[in-house]
Amino acid sequence: MGMGNGCSCGPAQRRINPDGGPTRKVARIVQEYPHSTEAFTQGLVFHQGRLFESTGHMGTLRELSLESATPVWMEELGNIFTEGLASDGERLYQITWTEGLLYTWSGLPPVRERTTRYSGDGWGLCYWQGRLVRSDGSSTLTFHSLDTFEPLGTVEVTLQGQPQDQLNELECANGVIYANVWHSSSVLEIDPATGQVIAIIDASALTRAVAPQLDNREAVLNGIAVDPATGRMLMTGKLWPKLFEVRLETLD
Repeated sequence: MGMGNGCSCGPAQRRINPDGGPTRKVARIVQEYPHSTEAFTQGLVFHQGRLFESTGHMGTLRELSLESATPVWMEELGNIFTEGLASDGERLYQITWTEGLLYTWSGLPPVRERTTRYSGDGWGLCYWQGRLVRSDGSSTLTFHSLDTFEPLGTVEVTLQGQPQDQLNELECANGVIYANVWHSSSVLEIDPATGQVIAIIDASALTRAVAPQLDNREAVLNGIAVDPATGRMLMTGKLWPKLFEVRLETLD
């Protein structure tokens, strides 16, 4: 595990099936909302009661409305490929793919407060108990200082002992880390303390709902946001025309 466990908390591990395998869940569509087909979604998060999105290619930070595909507010970041997005309730944190930059935003509408350099790639980002958690496309999650973004520890994500790579956008909520798997319709629920996959969510119903309108192989599921005030879960994908409210149901 490299630098050691990322956190000491582990109540999520009690949810594993008695046979030792992960719980199987399915994402049921509750509601559909419009989403911009120009948004190459890399991060999605609720922040101070509002929904924000980070997009790649020509990077942006956007505030979204569920009533329209047009952003309520948007800051363009030029040719910076921005990726994961996290909120600690006071600030937004946005990472970049290969540029090694972390942007910290404050206020509403957000203003870039500072830029911090770090080593490695950035894919997903979420906030967990005073730390930021970063994925980089491998099977490793790295825990970072909120203030300096210095690495504090790592966990390797495993499913019944086998490393799970291609971890993309992250959401820390409900005592677990939700991770999109690149080019997959599966979402993993991960125990932050051990890296163990405790549940696999089948989100293929969402992919099927938008498939007739997609013609880009990179238009994959990527984007999870859980409203801390209500528990409502939203999911979307890169270049998708829809954003979905979903309900998770256990199959086992």
